[in-house]
Amino acid sequence: MFTKIRNTFIGGIAVIFPIAITFIIMRFLFVKINSWVLNPLIKALTPYLAGLHAVYAAKIGIFVLVIASICLIGLAANILVVRRFFGIGEKIFLKIPMFGKIYYAVKQISTAFLGHGKTIFKQVVLVEYPRKGVYSIGFVTGEGKGEIQAETAEEVFNIFVPTTPNPTSGIFLLVPKNELKFLKMSVEEGMKLVISGGAVVPPFSAEKA
Repeated sequence: MFTKIRNTFIGGIAVIFPIAITFIIMRFLFVKINSWVLNPLIKALTPYLAGLHAVYAAKIGIFVLVIASICLIGLAANILVVRRFFGIGEKIFLKIPMFGKIYYAVKQISTAFLGHGKTIFKQVVLVEYPRKGVYSIGFVTGEGKGEIQAETAEEVFNIFVPTTPNPTSGIFLLVPKNELKFLKMSVEEGMKLVISGGAVVPPFSAEKA
């Protein structure tokens, strides 16, 4: 009971914390922009503005302009600085023994789900796992080669069977080709099917089968 209450409390904190931080930052920006930029400008422009409504209109206009400028600066920083920074950090991280390989594999799996760029997955298959008569969704990562293929009587494929709902973990299997059922769905559709636990089923037409 205590564990459930604790987990619920932590979950609530996880939701509230980013909202609270965002609110604090926005409030700080509003106050500082108003005191550092808007008030001095309005004070300088007041003699040239006719009526109270014009003052408020100018204040709102300047405020919108300042916010837009900050957004443009943020966009430029994201494109020119942040991506470069994380690109350098990623290269360093990839050189760390063991951790670099794990990170690369997880990144490739994530990329496969998002459907962008080159992925390690070739095709979606059905494989009888964990026993005969029970099927699991798997992804072909390559064909058996070298010593593995030399030690098997049949042609085998490298199959990754991800877990639900976290596809970054799973089981690696070496399965004979004749025991695999190759599917028409895309890798992205297969990943969505796995992550949703079967709730998101890709469209299928018997004519394409």
